[in-house]
Amino acid sequence: MPTEVISRSPETLVTALPYELNYMTEELRKRAKTELFEDEDTRVHSLRLLKTMLKEENDLMWQDDDLFLLAFLRARKFDVKRAFNLVKTFYNVMGKHVELYHNFNFADVERTMTENCLGFLPYRDAEGCVILIISTARWNPYENSLADVMRTLTCGLLHAVRSPSTQVAGFKVIVDFNGFTLRHLPHVSPTYLWLFAEALQNCFPARFRAVHMVNEGHLFSYIWAVLKQLLTKKLRERFHFHGKNVKKLHKYFSPSILPAEYEGELPPFDNSDWAKKMKQSAAYITHVYSYGYKKHKKNKKEDLAVEN
Repeated sequence: MPTEVISRSPETLVTALPYELNYMTEELRKRAKTELFEDEDTRVHSLRLLKTMLKEENDLMWQDDDLFLLAFLRARKFDVKRAFNLVKTFYNVMGKHVELYHNFNFADVERTMTENCLGFLPYRDAEGCVILIISTARWNPYENSLADVMRTLTCGLLHAVRSPSTQVAGFKVIVDFNGFTLRHLPHVSPTYLWLFAEALQNCFPARFRAVHMVNEGHLFSYIWAVLKQLLTKKLRERFHFHGKNVKKLHKYFSPSILPAEYEGELPPFDNSDWAKKMKQSAAYITHVYSYGYKKHKKNKKEDLAVEN
């Protein structure tokens, strides 16, 4: 498996796959076959069948892009009916959140990215998963609302899931509640907790393998009391709580791919390289938001007419 050397010492040689990986490694091809029941014939047949089903969804303008649609098929282990339902849910949820995705302007995402409150680590873990960092300490809710953060998060997921390796290996998330205070809590609405839960389990074409909470204090209990009600038992079991002991992350991730604030060997978390990659994909991400159900597009136009 091709890897990049990221840590070298006289005793050890640590290697890892990079975040940006636009091909499928041999190991991940094998996992796609054993875990997702994927092979060439299945891919071709499933894509053809999914497109046929989507063409019959008359009210839906959908993105006829094989790599985009494969994300839905892989997320549902090539069960075409479930993948079809996932596509419909994806567009329905996107259409209902007008404040996030209508009149999408990538400049809003750029502004939020400069806050460095979220982004992906430069290297994947031992299972090939990309690792998303969300840091509340760097989030100023008066500069960037939770809606801004959710919009940027969605764009980041869309960018990451373009990689076939990410479609197979999946995502892991580290949510750092260090610095989360009473000034943040009123901005965490149940609506966006629901959207976060939906993205994890029902509406986004990705395999979410684990969510790790660190530095979660007593205020987090209010968030978890709501969030856990929205998650299936299967998803709840993928949440791990580490408190102030960030070194517990080393049980799940090699220190060689973690930033310094988690007692890792990399410099402190900085999303600037990831932000550059995101900007290069701005046209693609904007293109994704041009699709959806006609009824939602019509409702948006009517709402704008009323506002004007």
